[in-house]
Amino acid sequence: MWLSESERRKRYVEGAVISALRLYRHWRKRGVGSEEAFARAVRQALGMIEASGMKEEEVKESLQELKNIIDAILNAMDEENDEEG
Repeated sequence: MWLSESERRKRYVEGAVISALRLYRHWRKRGVGSEEAFARAVRQALGMIEASGMKEEEVKESLQELKNIIDAILNAMDEENDEEG
């Protein structure tokens, strides 16, 4: 499947978020405190995002889309639990 340069960059930004989450978990397992692990993961994600070459506004749009999807999934799960309980 052929992807445009723009789509590749968006996917790279999305991957930076997943990578940050995994790095956060890695540091926590190594005994690093929650705040420090979080800060390290965020720094790593920001570095990856900068390397993507996307404009800041495009990055923010992609991150907002991710947030919207996550929020919708969490809301749907809460609604399921309300219906069951």
